[in-house]
Amino acid sequence: MATPHYLLANPFAGQNIGHLRLAVVGDSGVGKTSFARQFVETLPEVLSHDWAPIKPDDDDNDDDDDDYVRTEALTEKFASTMKEIPWDNMDADDEVPANNLVFLDTPGYGSVVDARTNFNLFMNYVSQTFEQKNSRISPFIEVSNNELMRSLVTGVGAHKFIDVCFYLILHRLKPTDVEFMRLISEKANVVPIIAKVDTQSEQEVHELKAHVLKTLKEQGVSIYTFRIDYDRLIQMAEKGQSGGPPFAVSTVQPKPVTEHPDDQIPFKHAANELPMLRKLVLETQITNIRQFTVKKFINWRGKQQPQQQQQQQQSYYMQQPLIR
Repeated sequence: MATPHYLLANPFAGQNIGHLRLAVVGDSGVGKTSFARQFVETLPEVLSHDWAPIKPDDDDNDDDDDDYVRTEALTEKFASTMKEIPWDNMDADDEVPANNLVFLDTPGYGSVVDARTNFNLFMNYVSQTFEQKNSRISPFIEVSNNELMRSLVTGVGAHKFIDVCFYLILHRLKPTDVEFMRLISEKANVVPIIAKVDTQSEQEVHELKAHVLKTLKEQGVSIYTFRIDYDRLIQMAEKGQSGGPPFAVSTVQPKPVTEHPDDQIPFKHAANELPMLRKLVLETQITNIRQFTVKKFINWRGKQQPQQQQQQQQSYYMQQPLIR
């Protein structure tokens, strides 16, 4: 892990965020790493993080520049919005950064010949978090869904499930995007993001938002809608109203516009909705998001449970000594 970069912030801020795990997925070159870094590094509540700092001269850079570094493997990045006594030394007097906000950066599916190769890396990671938690639940003790919900929806790090998966879309929605979002939605809350909106006109972004929503609805893909139904989201997109997915995000800092011809913008940019997205995920909707995350685990466990219980019980009895 890189050396944390400490920021000046209120040391008591961010307690309500608790432990949360986020992921960013999409094609190569859509700006996944920049999105994740901006989401964390410009968050006022962050006390420390291990992302590389944003350089002042990086504002003009995009993924096509020479400085672009492709993400080749799943990478966990940690940030802290609170401090805590280390679990392995409860007698310690000094609190340490909690690393309570985890962002999983993923390689783009377009960087390899078979798109499923990198996508399966992510899905295997998500599946393993379910399997690891399920393996710690005794097959000999009946645990109700309500008990699981109460014990896992806590925000204190009771599991390592991905709470939100931000799926980045650039300029157009591809069939691969639709299918991947469908698969992810079975185990994580999918939030589609329209990336690099500084390269698109406001009208283009509104049309793309509506197209994404209509396609996902027609294809029966379940995304996290922030408690707004699909039809209402489509109406909002067509009217250019913000407040729901897909969120329009730009990671480029706006420049002051002068009367110089080079500073004249040929079209009106869509508004950057990253601040709104963060507020919804980290404040307004955080409890509901956690509940939906655990619900996905419970649904998955319900499908696995009969077969797993039988296997675990057989393994247990095979290990017992024979009594003659």
